[in-house]
Amino acid sequence: MMLCLQGLKQLTHFDERGFLFFDASRRGFWRSFTAALWCLPIWGLAQFIQTKGLDLEVIPHFLLAKSLGYVISWLVYPLLIVRVADMFGVWPNYYRYMVAYNWFRIVLQFIWLPLLLLELVPGALLSPGMAVVFSLLGQAVEMSYDWFIARHALKVEASTAAALTVIDLLLGLLIDQMIGLF
Repeated sequence: MMLCLQGLKQLTHFDERGFLFFDASRRGFWRSFTAALWCLPIWGLAQFIQTKGLDLEVIPHFLLAKSLGYVISWLVYPLLIVRVADMFGVWPNYYRYMVAYNWFRIVLQFIWLPLLLLELVPGALLSPGMAVVFSLLGQAVEMSYDWFIARHALKVEASTAAALTVIDLLLGLLIDQMIGLF
């Protein structure tokens, strides 16, 4: 785990040497999904915040649907990228990309944490308009990192990395919308 932390630190500085600290093997790939467990507390906080105003009898159904969406979101993108990596002929870089991508989700959770904590404070100083601005800023930061990781781990063109970043965003929105139907 210490090597992963060093890799994450390097990647937060947009330093390609960060990839060297991850186990880019099949075993490392499967182990990188433990990042989902590390992300769970902050994700859980976000779900708790979303239950404000819901009827008590709806909350268990809501949490079950959101939990299903959480699991799906951790599985669908890697499955999609297997096909993309094969299609673009960058399959040898797949594990490096997915391992860094998965572990970096922890960093991204911490980027969103301050905004979540502000939502917990009654009468917070954050107006709805400012919350939108901070949310957009957070999304821009997340997409910048996702682009960097795709570009340099997969060794693809900038436009391909941008497309993967947009696909990741749209896939997340699609999963949220589908889970919202339940």
